[in-house]
Amino acid sequence: MTVTVALPAAEEWRSQPAPMAAFGRQLRFVARRDRIRTPVWIASVVGLAALSAVSVDALYQTQADLQGYADLAVANLAFKAIAGPGYGLDDVTLGAVVMNEVSMYTYVAVALMAVFMVVRHTRAEEESERADLVRAAPVGRYTALATAAVWVSGMVAVIGAGLTATMLAVGLPTAGSVAFGAATVAIGLVFVGVASVTAQVASSARAANAIGGAVLGLSFVVRAVGDIGNGWMTWLSPVGITQAIRPYADERWWVLVPLGVIATSTMGAAVVLLGRRDLGAGSLSQRSGPATGSPRLATPFAIAVRLQRASFVGWLVGIALTGYFIGLIADEAEAIAENEAVADFLTASGQGTLTELLLATMTLMVALIASGFTVASVLRLRTEEFAGRADPILATPVGRWRWLASHFAVSVGGSLLIMLGAGIAMGLGYLSSTTQADEILPVIGASLAQFVAMLVLGSLTLALVAMTPRWALFAWAGVVVSYVVGMLGNTLDLPQWLRNLSPFEHVPALPAAPFDAVPLLILAAVAAALTAVAMIAIRRRDIS
Repeated sequence: MTVTVALPAAEEWRSQPAPMAAFGRQLRFVARRDRIRTPVWIASVVGLAALSAVSVDALYQTQADLQGYADLAVANLAFKAIAGPGYGLDDVTLGAVVMNEVSMYTYVAVALMAVFMVVRHTRAEEESERADLVRAAPVGRYTALATAAVWVSGMVAVIGAGLTATMLAVGLPTAGSVAFGAATVAIGLVFVGVASVTAQVASSARAANAIGGAVLGLSFVVRAVGDIGNGWMTWLSPVGITQAIRPYADERWWVLVPLGVIATSTMGAAVVLLGRRDLGAGSLSQRSGPATGSPRLATPFAIAVRLQRASFVGWLVGIALTGYFIGLIADEAEAIAENEAVADFLTASGQGTLTELLLATMTLMVALIASGFTVASVLRLRTEEFAGRADPILATPVGRWRWLASHFAVSVGGSLLIMLGAGIAMGLGYLSSTTQADEILPVIGASLAQFVAMLVLGSLTLALVAMTPRWALFAWAGVVVSYVVGMLGNTLDLPQWLRNLSPFEHVPALPAAPFDAVPLLILAAVAAALTAVAMIAIRRRDIS
């Protein structure tokens, strides 16, 4: 039998939608979807930068205080690896110190936001097959990518303007404030382009985010190596180039040019790649899996481990490296505490030696960062449910409790191992700089004590996912509140009732404070109660 295929006539080909058809309507759709997420991102980045700037202003009130900070930051390689080369610290001003404390994590946060948001509106839409429904309408081939890039670029621009206004409100010079805002916009646009490329290359949203995060991580490492070394490698990193704008330190506006070239080039590459692939497929096709699944994946816990193992390894390596660098500077406690304001900040942690006070404060900081893994890992339940991948599992003899507990166990176990790794790395860093092993076990114990507070945040996230997954993302508010209370509570003179909202506030500040098991047991009981609420709630609602 002969099958005849009728090809569209020339008129029909010409009737295909233009490449950017329905751009305005698609942009309004994106704005509606992100009406909550976008303000949260903007407020979080600008708010934390503002609080940090106010905190620095309060800590370093005299020129002697500023000079003490500059002497330490310039002389210590670990400081340079974490914060940057310290532009402007040779003739130190308040603006230079603010940038050394604030700029790096602001650039990283904006870059991550750009990656997550662009992938959300491009590759994630294709992976969930919602893009198929959109493209069935008269919507152009490049419309989704264009709207994602424009929308996220707008978010970046608003953040840049907010940061500029914040620095001006603190009383810093206009030129440096504008430079900081412009630098933030520039690094954001660079990673809008990077995410646009990864969304075309990868076949899944998870892989696209992972590649984008890997590019950012590599940029950070290359920048760190360059800043510690002779400096030329710094110019191979977008993060290093961004810092070279030097806000409040004889600004170099021409540095915006190479960042603009990188952003334009990556967006152009994304457009070319989009034109050469099929909808739903990545330029790098996924390899075919085995015909028969491994027996090791026969349980929901094994599947949860498989889904989160790459994220866990990335967090473990990043936190361990951070802990190691902190251990390297622990022997500088005496020099750090020469600043009276910093000494007051450290002594709020307990009554031990200056080294113990510094280690207690830094352990808290590491735990606050690592709690991001705890919350994100539990939120993977929400992702699996909304993507429909939970349905095939729950259609088997796997109950809801077992499915929920499997992912929660991965979060709990992963968080425990991450904090254990952080404690060991911090102890080894201290050992390598002082050849004294007396702080290794106390630091490991301090890290494990902070894990109990992380467990409360994880249990809270689990309860939100079980009760109302649509609002589960508000679990991140617990991380933000804990960070503000832990790092800025004393400087901002926050009331005690607000500090008590953070579970980390109730953890003994080991190794500076004596061990007390009672608050840890109370936190564990709170976590158990929240977990019980989650187990009850998951049985009382429909699975999306």
